[in-house]
Amino acid sequence: MRAVVVEASPRRDGSSVTLAKSFIEGLKESGKAEITELFLRDMDVRPCIGCWKCLEMKEPGCVIKDDMTGVYPMLRTADLIVFATPIYWWHIAGQMKVFLDRLEGLLAGGGLNNLSGKALVLILTHLVEDPDGVELAVRMFRSITGWAGMRLDVVKYCSDGGHVSGSREKLKEAYRLGRSYASWRARELTVRCKVEGCKGMFPSIDSLARHMTSGAGLTHRAWRKEHGFKDRGMADDELWKQIAKKLEENL
Repeated sequence: MRAVVVEASPRRDGSSVTLAKSFIEGLKESGKAEITELFLRDMDVRPCIGCWKCLEMKEPGCVIKDDMTGVYPMLRTADLIVFATPIYWWHIAGQMKVFLDRLEGLLAGGGLNNLSGKALVLILTHLVEDPDGVELAVRMFRSITGWAGMRLDVVKYCSDGGHVSGSREKLKEAYRLGRSYASWRARELTVRCKVEGCKGMFPSIDSLARHMTSGAGLTHRAWRKEHGFKDRGMADDELWKQIAKKLEENL
């Protein structure tokens, strides 16, 4: 299996990086994992300029020539992607947000997003004064992975009690999750999106239903309206289950 671990903390010994290292140790247990670590502070990743030129490329990429040029092929071929970030000012660190915005470059190259079927592990650390911030981040990635057709697992640590190195249980949690992914492979894409013009392929009806629920474009909204579904978002589990039932009935 191939994994890309993206670490956004400005400190190599920060709690989020320490948890990512514990996860990696578990991931290595099979002895077959190919793991690439990206420490964003050491990289030249410039902000997206919103030019949309990436949509005209035949392969995932961007007109901005920086370190992301080498990252796109890694992400496209990965089975697993790990994002490790502290929560600053009620959301993910700025370094991670810049990186995330540049994933627009994965929209080309023969697929809707080149992420479908993969798994995303989100490692978040936060202080006691911003418990709502960590949930905002989880909700955002829940919507992203729902749209993209990805599996999502989350590890959260509140650092009001100190650095995570002092929490054996939390380190074990990250390690066990890594070990559970040691032999994991991206799932085969077998189900096409039902919205005309959408190129998305997904590994299951449930995965497609989550995409149909979180798709924010006009065409996906029109499909939901046509089939009697109100826009309630990914926070409403019942909505995607209803859409999944509808999709199964129409197969």
